[in-house]
Amino acid sequence: MLSYLPFLIGLAVAAAVMPLTIWVSRRLGMLDKPEARKVHTQPTPRLGGVAIFAGVLGGTIGTTVTKYLLGEPIDWDVIEKFSAILAAGAFVFLVGVVDDLRSVSSRFKLITLIATSATACGAGIVLSRFTLAGEVFIQFPFWVGWFATMLWVIAVAVSINFIDGLDGLAGSLMTLAVGVLSINLLTNGQADAAILPLALTGALIGFLFFNWHPAKSFMGDSGSLTIGFLFAVSTVYGNTLIGTKRGFILPALAISIPLADAVLTFFRRHYQQRRSIFSAERGHIHHRLLDRGLTHRSAVVALLVVSVIAVGIGYYSYTFDGWATLGGFALLVPLLWGVFQLAGSVRTTEMLQAFRSKRDSDRVNHRYRSACEDLLLQFDQVTNFGQWWDAMCRGAERLDFVKLTITIPQPQGDDTKLDWENPNSSLGIKDSIQAAIPILVTTPAAATATANVTIAMEKSPESAVQRLQLFTRLLTEHSLANLRRKEKKAKSKTLALSPSTADEDPYAPLLRVDKAADGQFAPLKIAIVHDFLYTYAGAERVVEQLIAAFPHCDLFALFDFLPESQRGFLRDKPVTTSFIQRLPFASRKHRAYLPLMPLAIEQLDVSRYDLVISSSALVAKGVITGPDQLHVCYCYSPARYAWDLHHQYLNSAGLGFGPKGMLARAILHYLRIWDVRTANSVDHFIAISKFITRRIKKIYRRRSVVIYPPVSVDPANLNSEQREGFYLVVGRMVPYKLTDLIVAA
Repeated sequence: MLSYLPFLIGLAVAAAVMPLTIWVSRRLGMLDKPEARKVHTQPTPRLGGVAIFAGVLGGTIGTTVTKYLLGEPIDWDVIEKFSAILAAGAFVFLVGVVDDLRSVSSRFKLITLIATSATACGAGIVLSRFTLAGEVFIQFPFWVGWFATMLWVIAVAVSINFIDGLDGLAGSLMTLAVGVLSINLLTNGQADAAILPLALTGALIGFLFFNWHPAKSFMGDSGSLTIGFLFAVSTVYGNTLIGTKRGFILPALAISIPLADAVLTFFRRHYQQRRSIFSAERGHIHHRLLDRGLTHRSAVVALLVVSVIAVGIGYYSYTFDGWATLGGFALLVPLLWGVFQLAGSVRTTEMLQAFRSKRDSDRVNHRYRSACEDLLLQFDQVTNFGQWWDAMCRGAERLDFVKLTITIPQPQGDDTKLDWENPNSSLGIKDSIQAAIPILVTTPAAATATANVTIAMEKSPESAVQRLQLFTRLLTEHSLANLRRKEKKAKSKTLALSPSTADEDPYAPLLRVDKAADGQFAPLKIAIVHDFLYTYAGAERVVEQLIAAFPHCDLFALFDFLPESQRGFLRDKPVTTSFIQRLPFASRKHRAYLPLMPLAIEQLDVSRYDLVISSSALVAKGVITGPDQLHVCYCYSPARYAWDLHHQYLNSAGLGFGPKGMLARAILHYLRIWDVRTANSVDHFIAISKFITRRIKKIYRRRSVVIYPPVSVDPANLNSEQREGFYLVVGRMVPYKLTDLIVAA
């Protein structure tokens, strides 16, 4: 008789407390009011969870004390486990009560479940292994066991909370589940461990007297979350005591409907409705059954019968031996699938289509968000209006805008207009949306400019709106007012404001664009690709002149470790670099990354430019261009150490023989093949001298024209004074300069 004492106490306590909770709820106005997503039509008390938890506490504590007084004390290990379960359950219960009274965010309730499930794990209630026929067939590592336990507890608590939408539904399913667990524990000689599940079973039945349709009270979150938590932790404990099948799987089958409904709910919200998984809606299986024409009670009974059948299949599978048990569970698939299919919760074609649509949408949105983040970094390097406008045009192009027009008001009343149109003709105006975005020009907001944009919908108006939000973020964080502040700050650091500029038009700094950009190349988008930047020498002087010729160009390089004192020739232009920039020790040991340089240069994306100029002595000419782009290579020389001078380089570096020498020769062999192949993708070669034209002809079999680098060609003035006893040699100290021959002479 003592075995069933917790059940009787739990039933009596819950049945006795329920009228009190109903009276308190009505007295204090704590009622669940009808809403669009809810089924009930009358305000109903929702503190039934208080009676349930009171029944659990009464049944567990009362039985423990009674057995102690009768000289049959409960095992101390069981008491420790129950103490941890009830303490953590009490915390879940209190959060649920607060939610019933005031409302608590879903995220906070999730955090509560994570914390309380971790508490249970800390008490030793962990899914450490799964057993079958008395043998361990899955042994979890420590951290996997904790994770699996916490995931299971959260899944059960959330699924019971979701299914609590009809009178008597959640209570009936949980009564079945906890009853199965209690019976399995009792029949396997674990009467002490069955005390808490039995108390919960009795408390649920006592509550159901007041919750069956038409309900006098709801259990609320204080009930659904608490009973879900207590049941889930009890199954984990049962798995340890009586094995996986009896202690875990069979009780879990009783709530297979809520678990499957929770999975479909998350899928529906995330993929089909594209909303937060925490947002409430009216699409659960019980709602679907009501929409199909079932009455309130019929829907509850139908789901309860299916759950009983699922448990029956589990017990039937128990008659099989060993692994054959799993074969019996296969019957659950058509059972659950058929129920959800009939209810309308599962529509395979629609679900697959929603999954593909969400996946494609996420890919597109990720591409646009990445583009926006990249543009924000580029805007950080903008220092004048010309660069600002170029960056805006690049942003509009990368976000698939059709048109962009910025109107800047002038004090004289003659507004300045800047227009840009996407060269991609496939982005049609008919499949687009228009919007006007204000741009702050002065601070405080005495004047605003306007950006009128036309955005291609790209098969989805939602995508266009998201891109509009991203572009608005660019205009907000990098407005013209912010640009003016940046210009003033930079100017104050270099020179004092002269009288001639003191009375300057306040809009003038915003419209000061390098006049060289207005030449014949102004309509072209130009990229200059240099090998790398770490010093200011001859090749960098060529880049300096290229920037002067094409001031609206963008710069690319493998890496940029140029000292701040030598960066003046870049005109504050940002440099887009490759992944080598972020590799360890690249600033000092970049030569060690020679094998990666061909791969790295190919990762630089210059696909949006009309003209690509590579300043190449090594790999810059290997940048990938398309058939509609013009690629001009200003070649200082084919890589000397890969071609005719490679023996000299290897010997001077001590790599003539040995494993390192063989590796170096293999790398240079690969580099020569890559060098010739990429030379074929260059449209025009420009050489720095006639000697280099012969080298290009010999190695690449390509013709080239000579444009001498920017060096002084005036005759040198000989020093007529007394000569001293030395010669002066100027140049890089590299082997191919043959400085040693000059010294020897």
